[in-house]
Amino acid sequence: MCSSPEVVAWLLETSEPSIRYWSLTKLLGRPESGTEVQNARRAIVNYGPVAIILSHYGNNGRQGNERSHYTPKHTSTHWQLLLLSELDTDGTDERIAEACQRTIEEVSNEDHDTVWSCFHGNLDGYLHAFGQVQDSRVGLFESELASSGIRGQLCCPINDDKACTWGAARELRGFGRMASSRRTRTIQDAMSSAIALLPSRRLGLTSCPGDPPRHRLWDRLTLPLFYQADVRFIPRTLADLEYLDTVPNASDAPLWLETKGRGNSQWNGSCPHTKRIWTQLESHRRPSKWTTWQSPYVLAHAHD
Repeated sequence: MCSSPEVVAWLLETSEPSIRYWSLTKLLGRPESGTEVQNARRAIVNYGPVAIILSHYGNNGRQGNERSHYTPKHTSTHWQLLLLSELDTDGTDERIAEACQRTIEEVSNEDHDTVWSCFHGNLDGYLHAFGQVQDSRVGLFESELASSGIRGQLCCPINDDKACTWGAARELRGFGRMASSRRTRTIQDAMSSAIALLPSRRLGLTSCPGDPPRHRLWDRLTLPLFYQADVRFIPRTLADLEYLDTVPNASDAPLWLETKGRGNSQWNGSCPHTKRIWTQLESHRRPSKWTTWQSPYVLAHAHD
């Protein structure tokens, strides 16, 4: 998938174990049971951005001096659990398990009249990624998100009560991270509703998250993404589900992504949230390992 040996060697550098892990498994097809892959997975929690993020945890699964699991934005527990799950951190780490349990407790005590597809999609996604699904309240979160997505057709109050592509993408990502055996008929119907919304907004051309004006983050290949989505995030989510080549009108996003390459099997990335997270993941508007491993992964699935 990556034709350049130099780029492959760059992605496999040990200084960024999450990138190394993804490149080994998703680009090179190495088995999870392989020694090289297992070593890369174990290194994620000990080196690089994950180690820096976890160094900010205090007692009871708290990040620094946060006010709740959600505030302050981008540095409190919810946001960091989302980022840690995107970095494929091992959920058996005691600090992560405590943070998940505290988040479950706080969310279960909140007003459930409004279910936010972006927030709850992210919540369900990282709880599944970390294996924190034994609590019955997680099943309630899943049911609420699925029912809300079908009933409300993914309309968002912040988006003028219009259907929100970001919310659809985040709901789909969240449900996509759970075991297929856990997806009830309602969840499957909610996933179908989310997928139906995406191609109705041609992915490479759409004004997202809703109607015009087009959001500035949509085509910047941003990392990390929190409640947002971009032209890369959606086809990657569909590729993970092995749906990308079956969704009508989704092919224009990979074609758009292909045009953004640097011509040497690398892609640039954008990091607008650098000053609002605990650690910088990559340099702004420079060759991005994050984008460079995902782009050929998406393109390969689009061409299957």
